[in-house]
Amino acid sequence: MWLAWLARPVLAPFLFAFLIAYLLAPWVDWCVRRGIPRMLAVIVTYAVLGGLLLALSAYLVPLLLQQSLWLVHRLPEWARALAAYWSAFLTRVHQAPVPELIRRLLTQSSRHIEARLFVILKSVLKTALDLVPGILSVVVAPILAFFVLKDLERIRSKFWALVPIGWRPAVFKLGVEVDDALNGFLRGQLLVALAVAVLAAGWTFVLKIPFALLIGALAGITDVLPYLGPIAGAIPAVILALTVSPWKALYVVCGFIVIHQLEGTVIAPKVVGDSVGLHPLVVMLALLVGGEVYGLAGLLLAVPLTAVGKVVLVHLMQGLAECGLSRDSSAAELGRG
Repeated sequence: MWLAWLARPVLAPFLFAFLIAYLLAPWVDWCVRRGIPRMLAVIVTYAVLGGLLLALSAYLVPLLLQQSLWLVHRLPEWARALAAYWSAFLTRVHQAPVPELIRRLLTQSSRHIEARLFVILKSVLKTALDLVPGILSVVVAPILAFFVLKDLERIRSKFWALVPIGWRPAVFKLGVEVDDALNGFLRGQLLVALAVAVLAAGWTFVLKIPFALLIGALAGITDVLPYLGPIAGAIPAVILALTVSPWKALYVVCGFIVIHQLEGTVIAPKVVGDSVGLHPLVVMLALLVGGEVYGLAGLLLAVPLTAVGKVVLVHLMQGLAECGLSRDSSAAELGRG
């Protein structure tokens, strides 16, 4: 574990590979149970998934590139307009008949805001650069996942060979419970995020807000973060709507509220259900701790890891309780003897 911690920067592709293999394994196993050789089942799975992604990319990528280029061309114009508004505001502050103390406070506040905006911009650029290794990991991961899926039966047999025979029933039960907790959350959350992305893109497209596809994609990506994601996904949409009119921004806010109400009351309960089984306070604590310890990756992994930890803890508590009952019954039998 110490060696794995030291080598953690290069382990990211393998973690992504195991995640992809975990998501695709049920489909591959379904094909194998119907007589298809495992290698052919993996190839068919990759071909179907790759074909869907290529078809979707052929339609979406040109639109996203077109909107992104339009955004790049408009950003300098928006920046100049914002700078002009800010300069006019500072000029009015200096010319207004206000007490010197208030004028000084406003000037200091404006400088503080400018400094904070500069820090935020540096943070955004640093985050964008930090995503480059992650993108490379995502590119390499499907190749590694192919070999994991191909040799999955061998990996399973090697794993069970390492587990002592007396432990296998308990380990199998624990594995089933962990799989139930992760299975519903991961696959369900992906479907929920896709539904939110489609609804957000559709609503902003109806309102004729620029970059509807980008807004929808961002809303879907951020939706994987419980509680915090919906707010993060709505902020860019509201900002872009303000470039059109304040009323459009209000409509966007109302639309996102309705979308996430539908997500919380209809979509998520139907798709995800109560597979995680964590109290909202526990989820919030996990998110805060994960974000503090490991940033964005901590936010993404906080809830599933906490769900797994809960399953392991309950399993251990049940095992300790059974051991205690066994000792009590043995002592009682010894006392009767």
